[in-house]
Amino acid sequence: MSDAPVREPFRLAIPILLILAVPLAHFTATGVSLLETGWVLVGLGGAAFAIFMIFSGVSVSAGGVRDPLATAAWLLLIAYLLHQFEEHGIDLYGRSYYFIEYGNAQLAARYGEGGPRLTDLAIYRINTLGVWVPFLLAIWAGRRLPWVGLAAAGLMLTNGLFHILIALTNGEYNPGLATSLVLFLPISIAYFRNARSEANVGLLGVIGGIAFGVVGHILLPTIIAVAGVPDWSPQLLATFGFLILAPLVGNILYRLFRRS
Repeated sequence: MSDAPVREPFRLAIPILLILAVPLAHFTATGVSLLETGWVLVGLGGAAFAIFMIFSGVSVSAGGVRDPLATAAWLLLIAYLLHQFEEHGIDLYGRSYYFIEYGNAQLAARYGEGGPRLTDLAIYRINTLGVWVPFLLAIWAGRRLPWVGLAAAGLMLTNGLFHILIALTNGEYNPGLATSLVLFLPISIAYFRNARSEANVGLLGVIGGIAFGVVGHILLPTIIAVAGVPDWSPQLLATFGFLILAPLVGNILYRLFRRS
């Protein structure tokens, strides 16, 4: 008997733990000081390792049964990690960590001098707690709780369209545009198709995932303002708790309701 079902979750645990260690570092002052700007390199390393795992034939299984939707969620996470490197690592013009300058210029133009501003801490929190953790949950949830992955794909699709809209409006490249076009649009759409075929998700489920992404981006100025405050306030916990847990809790309650 093949030992693949036993070995593969263990091998996948390596990039998972590597990626998850960065959001967990938020709870220590030392972790924040070490990773506040260095998180993007950890993400790039996690993406490289995850790509290697996939090309090695590793797939995600639940109860010994392969879960194609969970494996597809790996592609969502990998795409987002690469996208984050273009945003906060080195963009196509070779500029290092340029997104904070570009993003703050856009925020100032829209909301004025008293509006929200990106900080190193806000960027770190949003990209790890607001992206890495939900996308890792999507891998874990797979086709058992598909709403989690639908929300992740919705965030990805919306973010990609957001980058494209800004580029068209301003008539210029913005950090993250290339990966939005090359990765975000095709991979998120492919995930929705997989969800419909592998988890019997209906059109309303896909619309719900996209709606979650739209709401997340509408709330982005508020999220930026909250995420930049050093102290862990109830508002900060509620904001990220919603982003991380709302699709999961909603899917669990839906399944309980259907059973009853």
